Amino acid sequence: MPAPLLHVAGPLLQAFRAAFTRPTYQRFVIILLAAIVTTGCRTVLNLLRTVTAMAPGHSCSNHRVFSRRCCSLWRLGRALAHAIVRRWAPQGTVAIAGDDTVAEHKGTKVYGKGCHRDPVRSTHAYTA
Repeated sequence: MPAPLLHVAGPLLQAFRAAFTRPTYQRFVIILLAAIVTTGCRTVLNLLRTVTAMAPGHSCSNHRVFSRRCCSLWRLGRALAHAIVRRWAPQGTVAIAGDDTVAEHKGTKVYGKGCHRDPVRSTHAYTA
């Protein structure tokens, strides 16, 4: 990886390292670098065309980074959340709000059931 990019993105990439196995992490870093420098459509194949010299091996091994998911999404999410909090709120309290009113409610006695109309799934005859 180029030294200037490694200097800037190094701490975040080190946080992501724990979520991957070693070979998958190396492929992930190459795909991430390619996503940064690629213009146009960012399919995996187009990303690999951009960094051909840095991505040895068959392209299907890089496709498997996403299809087989040899990583922990919880660890990735935790690492990203920690990096965001350390960057923009290094000290103090972080207030987090959650809203589940548009989530699909199950059951007959759930408060708020039927109060929200989904414009995509609804038709004139059926209200979702």
